[in-house]
Amino acid sequence: MRVAAYCRVSTGKEEQLDSLSNQKEFFESYAQKNGYDLVGIYADEGISGTRLQKREQFQMLLRDAKRHCFDLVVVKDISRFARNTVDLLQSVRMLKEVGVNTRFLTANMDSLGESEFVLTLFGALAQEESANLSKRVKFGKNLNAQKGRVPQRLYGYDRQDNFTLTINQREAEVVRLVYGMYVDQGMGCRSIAQQLNDWGYTTKCGCLWTPSGVYRILENSVYCGHYINHKYEVENYLTGKQKKLPAHQQYHHHRPEWAIISPERFEQAQRHMEERRAVYGAKKSRGRYSGQHLFSGFIICKECGRTFCRKSYTYVKTRTYWKCTGNDQGSCSNTVKVEEEQLIAGLRAYFLGCLSDRTTWEDEIVQEVQQRTNYGTESEALQRLKKRKDRYKQLYANDMMSMEELKERWEEIEGREQLLREQQREAGQEGQVLRERLRQYQRWEGLNRADIAKLVEHICVNREGEVQVVLCRDGSNLPYDRNSGGCGSHHSQHEVGGEL
Repeated sequence: MRVAAYCRVSTGKEEQLDSLSNQKEFFESYAQKNGYDLVGIYADEGISGTRLQKREQFQMLLRDAKRHCFDLVVVKDISRFARNTVDLLQSVRMLKEVGVNTRFLTANMDSLGESEFVLTLFGALAQEESANLSKRVKFGKNLNAQKGRVPQRLYGYDRQDNFTLTINQREAEVVRLVYGMYVDQGMGCRSIAQQLNDWGYTTKCGCLWTPSGVYRILENSVYCGHYINHKYEVENYLTGKQKKLPAHQQYHHHRPEWAIISPERFEQAQRHMEERRAVYGAKKSRGRYSGQHLFSGFIICKECGRTFCRKSYTYVKTRTYWKCTGNDQGSCSNTVKVEEEQLIAGLRAYFLGCLSDRTTWEDEIVQEVQQRTNYGTESEALQRLKKRKDRYKQLYANDMMSMEELKERWEEIEGREQLLREQQREAGQEGQVLRERLRQYQRWEGLNRADIAKLVEHICVNREGEVQVVLCRDGSNLPYDRNSGGCGSHHSQHEVGGEL
């Protein structure tokens, strides 16, 4: 009789693999003892018995049974065959249909000679044992999560023990690069992954970066020193399906020594995620977010709501233009093409001619920033402190205050004066940085996509070729003439008019 044997271990640990080797030796001895022709041994290593889908050797056994490669399948125990009652019965029935008997040695049971009722009972016992094991494992994981158990591999860190991480400085630099490209340069996860691969960086396992790998770094608060675990739990041990736990069931651990970036930096990234999710995650979204080029995601088709994609071709010279993604895919009638050079020239012309006196415009905006940082209030406070010092001197001169009291009050006032002067200096530096930034906008040089996002909310194009640029500052529409490469004449700083 031609015999095939099946064996399985549920983990890939060394002691379990030794058990698998012992099972193989057992089946070889069993076949020799009974005079059977052992066709083959099908063995799955490190695979759970609750699901058939990932058990490659078991699937191969079923395929070979349909090809009549053997007459009998020998299994040491029912739990090695399947821990799911439904899968057990379905597999045995399928083997019966092709004339293959299944023999479970520890139960001394043949599928062809025993009723399904007895087989179902044994299968239910194996399934219940698996359910109890799942409960024990879940309980142990819950206890370890409360203590702050860390994962085996986490990019940016080296694992010292079950509850301790140390920062890997080389990988930490990559984490800071990721946040910089996402927040400061406005790049998307796909573009960041491509850039990291081009630079030769690899993941913790030595693989190429993927958008999902970048996204996991951006959403993980451990990089700012706040570790959260017990986020997911197995909902059904038979299917292995996980569910995300609500925030109040997760465990939060404050680990400032693990911080690679600041909490403020992490919050910036989360705000960017929410903004992009609000625009690109809706049912009627603009399409997939992209931060690869200067105007990626900014130019929107008024007809279908999709974003424009960047195209280029070279004949005598390279021409770069933007067109509707929907039209490119044949689902939109908007055939307008916006030349990139003309768009940049039009925006530059607008900011250069925003006011006839650009210095006054810069001063007004810088003054507005300084007022928001209490620059004027601080100057007034310094004057009040000076008057108070004069008052205290007068009180001392009239013998109404002792020298000790005068020194105490004087030191207190000087401390406050020093703090206010520091704030004044910081406000002045911030104003100078903003002034240079405004000049950079006017020159339109050295800007990246993140800079454009601070300036332009979106650019809308309809099928007639009308282009409207909506600014972030006040939401006013900026008409743009794509034929002449310029913007309409402006009326004031906050109201822009003109006909296309």
